[in-house]
Amino acid sequence: MKKIIVLSLLPLYMSVTVQAQGGCEGSPAMGALVISEIMADPVPSYGLPEKEYLEITNRSGEILSTGGIMLICGPDTTWLAAEGIAPGESVILCSTGNRAIFLVYGRVMAIKSFPSLNNDGEVIALRDGCGRLIHAVSYRPDFLGDGPKSDGGWSAELTDMSNPFNEPWAWSPSVDPSGGTPGRANSADVKTIDASCPQVIAIWPESPDTVAVLFNETVMITGDAAWMADGQETLPALSGDPADRKVLIPLRTGIRTDAIITLLIASSVTDFAGNAPCSPELMTGIPTDPMPGDILFNELLPDPVKGCSEYIELYNKSAKVIDLSRLSAANSYSAAAPAFTSVPRQLLPGGYIALTTGRQVVLDNYFCASPLAVFEADWLPALYDDSGIILLYDHALNVIDRVDYSSSMHMIFLSGTGGVALEKASPSLPSDVAGNWHSASETCGWGTPGAPNSVTVTPAENEEGLELSSSRVSPDGDGFEDLVSVGVFPGGEDNVISVTIFNDRGYAVRRLAERFAAGAGAQFIWDGTSDSGARLPAGLYMIMAESINTAGSSRRWKEVCAILYK
Repeated sequence: MKKIIVLSLLPLYMSVTVQAQGGCEGSPAMGALVISEIMADPVPSYGLPEKEYLEITNRSGEILSTGGIMLICGPDTTWLAAEGIAPGESVILCSTGNRAIFLVYGRVMAIKSFPSLNNDGEVIALRDGCGRLIHAVSYRPDFLGDGPKSDGGWSAELTDMSNPFNEPWAWSPSVDPSGGTPGRANSADVKTIDASCPQVIAIWPESPDTVAVLFNETVMITGDAAWMADGQETLPALSGDPADRKVLIPLRTGIRTDAIITLLIASSVTDFAGNAPCSPELMTGIPTDPMPGDILFNELLPDPVKGCSEYIELYNKSAKVIDLSRLSAANSYSAAAPAFTSVPRQLLPGGYIALTTGRQVVLDNYFCASPLAVFEADWLPALYDDSGIILLYDHALNVIDRVDYSSSMHMIFLSGTGGVALEKASPSLPSDVAGNWHSASETCGWGTPGAPNSVTVTPAENEEGLELSSSRVSPDGDGFEDLVSVGVFPGGEDNVISVTIFNDRGYAVRRLAERFAAGAGAQFIWDGTSDSGARLPAGLYMIMAESINTAGSSRRWKEVCAILYK
């Protein structure tokens, strides 16, 4: 019964294939017949017809039959004619109306319902009559680079026939003066190395008894390979998309709404080059919508260096599984707030995730980043360099968290703030208190996207009275003892708190809090600076906390903290 339910989740191309085309005996093996050239934007022409085309090439040593092979281009599906293709031969695919135009360039296979190719990119795949993958390309405009060839008239060519799934590295714009090489050898032959492990972009429950795993590249799926869910063998894995990047795992036992399960990827799963997945162990659960304070901002890069991208980092303070596709952000209350992503990427309890629209450049710039926790978002609000706000919304546009940031929150002795992230002193601290933020440390390259912050402090325990996380602070920006947490918990509720720091001559040098409505209490962060942001000289300082509540009860505490420098 579960198999029938799982099959209903598969795309239409999988469910109708056998009925429409019959069996698949003698079909090409995976990677034997490949899509070798894509002309999605033929205008303006540099010599070729202003018509779209694809090219397929037989990279095997045998004659291959195309009978029953599906051509899938995004939402469109059609079938190739039953013909034989000789070893090493390339064939041009185009519409029947353009057959005569392309005959002068080589062998043509005209397709009555040839799909329109999307200039903005789409998955293009070949699958046999049983739905098995032969070849797939996730075509993107960056196959043509960002130079003049991206404006049309040039084809994208597969430059390494030995690595047909190694995209985008095995693809480049044609260097032929005419703009492409339909029906003949591609204009460049460049060998590439695929040593990268397949990364899991997202894992989520497609239904209570089926888990979906989305990889960043095509993986080899074998039906008899055993996946494990909480130590129990699952039913055979199935393809969930035309490129075999999404894998559906039917479970023998449904996922409880309050449980997080551990999924072990089958040892036989690899990419076409034989690389095993980066992490064989995955976790997922049934997602729940967050309440205010469940998800907090934890790190911001509003002012990246040239060539890098902005990012925001979130921390899941709750015990819930959160679906990022149901969250969004905006830089004002009147601004649009589309969802971060259409992919149901999950943030597990206690987890971090950095969101950016330029994942690779962020990873290239920040060596302390956690690659598996840096996610390529579909959309992020623009972050203003000097100051601004960021609002985090749930799917109903309820505000989950807010941060008001400015360059004044950075260490004053920095020569510049470009490329320096703002980090929370502790991820669980409120985001709307400016003193809870600090410049990232140089020891981690000025940012830690997706990883624990470089400048952290363990908040003082919520014991009654005034409690410091340390009796000393060393505000030199090296990431060690740069901050001290000041916890004030007077007891009772509805407390209003003030925290002042005095030097050894009795002068007030820093007001951490001035009549702050703290409820039962609050944590404050001191970085060894004065109210003007200047570093204070080494020595002993007295921290005095005062509280008053609605019952008229007032209390006062004092503690000593030393500022030390190396």
